[in-house]
Amino acid sequence: MKRIMVDMSTTLLHHGHIRLIKRASQYGEVIVGLTSNEEIKKHKGYVPELSFEYRKEILQAITEVAEVVEVPWLITEKVLNQYNIDQLVHGEDNFNQVSPNRLLVFPRTQGVSSHDIRKLSQKSLVSIANQKLMLTPGPALILHENLSGLIPVFGRGDSEYQSIAEKVINWIKILSGQDQIVYAQGSATFALELAAHTFISGRVLVVSTGYYSDRLPQLLPKCKQIDVMPYNQLNTVNDKYDWVMCAYTETSRAFKINLEKLRTKADALDAKLFVDATGSIGLETGHELADVIAFSSCKGLFGLAGACFIAHKNGLEEQKSDSFYFNIDTHRKKMVTGPYHAICSLYNVMPIHSKLVTRVKNSKQLFIETFRKFIPSLENQPLLCTYVNGTVKAKDDKVVLYSPRSEMPGSIVCHLGEVHHDEINLIQRIHVEELKLTGK
Repeated sequence: MKRIMVDMSTTLLHHGHIRLIKRASQYGEVIVGLTSNEEIKKHKGYVPELSFEYRKEILQAITEVAEVVEVPWLITEKVLNQYNIDQLVHGEDNFNQVSPNRLLVFPRTQGVSSHDIRKLSQKSLVSIANQKLMLTPGPALILHENLSGLIPVFGRGDSEYQSIAEKVINWIKILSGQDQIVYAQGSATFALELAAHTFISGRVLVVSTGYYSDRLPQLLPKCKQIDVMPYNQLNTVNDKYDWVMCAYTETSRAFKINLEKLRTKADALDAKLFVDATGSIGLETGHELADVIAFSSCKGLFGLAGACFIAHKNGLEEQKSDSFYFNIDTHRKKMVTGPYHAICSLYNVMPIHSKLVTRVKNSKQLFIETFRKFIPSLENQPLLCTYVNGTVKAKDDKVVLYSPRSEMPGSIVCHLGEVHHDEINLIQRIHVEELKLTGK
């Protein structure tokens, strides 16, 4: 009987390996040439999940396998002669240095490889971690696409990172509708304060909608003339201003302003428009209506936390700063370490971003349909979150509820926590109770 060698690494045994061995057994006695741990590390760049001894043990348990021997990465005539092999079986990607008359080429099993299984395993591990349901604004979960984009990178002299960053930043700039974009390490708060100190001058009107809009005056230079006006009283304002500032999505109240109407009002006041887009970028439209926006990587962009962005129109006057780090030119010229891995975490999100947004929409729609009696109004609803005039309670200990920075009596649920799959489970994992009235 002929001795037929099937050479493989079998780092993760799958049905493609089994089919190859079974087919090879039709030509003779199957001898598996198993690649050593050292050769796998040398040529594939990683230590196999199972050592040579365990891989050998598994293969020896297969009925069609007569013998398992250790072989190098490339099979040569010398190796075949060493084990008295008549023919070598390999796929179409054969690089082994053997004569054609000793080679049997079989097609690979389509749709499976050890590499694919590793990717699926990573997805499974991420899904297990995401059993913790975060009903928070973000970061609300970890996507497989976030992790698969992480590689060793550096901001200078790394062409791979430069290519990744260029694509990601161009994508974000398109989402922002702005002419220029600057990014840095840090939260959206850092970007907002840096942008405010860079661009804001003269008289300022802050549109009050809740905690995040109401903190904007604290992010401005102390010398500014600042007026604060509730959103529902804007029609009473007729004075001239240099800038109007707002939070597009006010997460603390689950409230979205009408940005188009605010743009019209700012124009009537001869003012430019500065927008906190932390809760709206990637989820809402119309950011091009602003002159300056600031936001982070971990909400509607669906990236890891750590990157913040300032996007703005061309031709804006900038205030000069004597500070080194608190200076937009320092970050524009990349004079400090940037948010390299947060940027990388967005690279594989780009192709699926619209699908993720659709899942957010579906989550919000189902939530509203289920708990409609607790929702005071369907107007000014942001995609990110929903206010309920009730108390949200978790049904299991792996649900993290959102504690908004507001004094409203009800609860807020954010809809980013399940975008990693099409299923919407939050309805089964929470319930809403009537508010308990207090007083005499």
